[in-house]
Amino acid sequence: MSSFSTILCCMCGTPIQPNPSAQCASCLASQFDLTSLLSKPSSGNTELRIMRCKRCLRYEGNGNRFVNCGIESPELMTLCLQSIPALSKNHGQVSDTQSGVKSLSLVDSSWVWTEPHSKRLKIRVTVKASLSLNDVAIQQRCLLTFVEGNKQCDDCNKEFTSRTWSAIVQIRERRLDDSKRNLTRLELGISSSKEIRRRVINIEISRNGFDFYFSTQSSAQTFTGFVNRLIPVRTKHTQKLVSTDNHSNSANIRHTFVCDVVPLEKDDLVLLSKQCPSGMGILRGRLGLVIKVGNNVKIIDVNCLRGKRVNECSVELGQESYFRNEKFYNVLLSANRSSRFVVIDVELCGGEEEEEEDHSVKKGPRLGLADVTVQRESDYCVNDNYLTCVTHLGYILEAGDEVEGYDLTATLADENYDEHLVKGFDMPDMVLIKKLKSGGASEPPAVVTDDSGGEKKKSRRQRKKDLVKDTKEKKGRGPRGAKTANKFESMLENMGFMTDERQRKLREEEDMEDVEGLVDNVDREMGEEGEEEGVGEGEGDIEAELDDLKIARDD
Repeated sequence: MSSFSTILCCMCGTPIQPNPSAQCASCLASQFDLTSLLSKPSSGNTELRIMRCKRCLRYEGNGNRFVNCGIESPELMTLCLQSIPALSKNHGQVSDTQSGVKSLSLVDSSWVWTEPHSKRLKIRVTVKASLSLNDVAIQQRCLLTFVEGNKQCDDCNKEFTSRTWSAIVQIRERRLDDSKRNLTRLELGISSSKEIRRRVINIEISRNGFDFYFSTQSSAQTFTGFVNRLIPVRTKHTQKLVSTDNHSNSANIRHTFVCDVVPLEKDDLVLLSKQCPSGMGILRGRLGLVIKVGNNVKIIDVNCLRGKRVNECSVELGQESYFRNEKFYNVLLSANRSSRFVVIDVELCGGEEEEEEDHSVKKGPRLGLADVTVQRESDYCVNDNYLTCVTHLGYILEAGDEVEGYDLTATLADENYDEHLVKGFDMPDMVLIKKLKSGGASEPPAVVTDDSGGEKKKSRRQRKKDLVKDTKEKKGRGPRGAKTANKFESMLENMGFMTDERQRKLREEEDMEDVEGLVDNVDREMGEEGEEEGVGEGEGDIEAELDDLKIARDD
């Protein structure tokens, strides 16, 4: 069995293994103060400092990059340890020969609680030092104090100067009426994207749309691509030279992206003139109904021929085709001029009954041609005035359903469109656009019983009293208060303060299921651009630095 000889420490006499200094670890540690070496700041400072933006509360990291860090978080500890000159320079190799320390390495670190408003951060670190004297190593625990300083980041600095933004995206939808359903669809898509809201510097509301300001051209281009996939738009790009610096060969250029939205919205009744291009197919010189809006507009013939399928009666209109022949597409009616009807009878047209698909399960747009007999809601259970038409909603309609549509006999009776329509086109009596509720037909008019036991209708005065009473119960302020409340709610919606229930309802009406994939794509693209430009969070670099550290909370 081998044995090692021991010697006595020359300072305290403790038996130790032989080493070049002939001293024990305690005596060696008492001769070297690693705290003063670690607390030595960089040139120009008198103390260890870490800079923080006073406005956005981000901390400065390497390369003038500001990072979001929580108080006493591992990310903040990494930034603090990186700001220690003795640990960061030359991978721990100390160039100060007077201290007698050759190199330093971090063993452990932990937070020490400080008052949040003290502008002080304290970290207790355990370091291992290799001495210049014959490679003897010692280990010490040191308490380091960092002082928080204020420094404005580049992003906040731009907001206080004339060079706030470098790219603007102007979205405009010009319609004769006040309907802005395409912009509502865009607003719902933006509300689902966290990355877009983070990149947008400012949003301004104009008369016919929005103005989105971005700090970089790449972010504006990515956002423009997202808008183009969400709604049909025509994009024009221009740029303007604001200033230039010949000495540094740099220039301040502002980019403008103008996105003109195709003014065709879902449920619009469109007259397609017979002068339309051949790409419109069977819809040339006929009436069409917009049934879907995405990157293209899908239009279906309102007077489909029996025996055909829905796909054979519909076409898709792109933004290039629309703006090239804009004068040939006229919106006759929009959803705000629709009426309510009650379904009396539904009969599928020939060719649709052979479908074996289970339409009780929603797997997409359930469209099928059917002959439908309806009655106006005001005529229901009052007279025998019936209307018939061919609709694309055959698979989802049943007798007793309440639907919404256009009463063409009342709205377009005095108009003459023969010069725009092809010969042989029969103007339908009405056009159904959507189903409101199942079996939700309005109740028959309320009746009262007279003294003889017979029934008679309520008088006009009595019906008015019932209406006022019902309005008060719903709104609590009477008809005038209800109108004021609706106006106030509409104003809040225009300002962007939509309730969760309102957003859920709009998402169902605008068919927003396909937007989730677009939002994920634009978030990923903008996140990758942020990493390339150095404006991201920087979590990946911090996690790499934390791999070699042992982080703990010191109570």
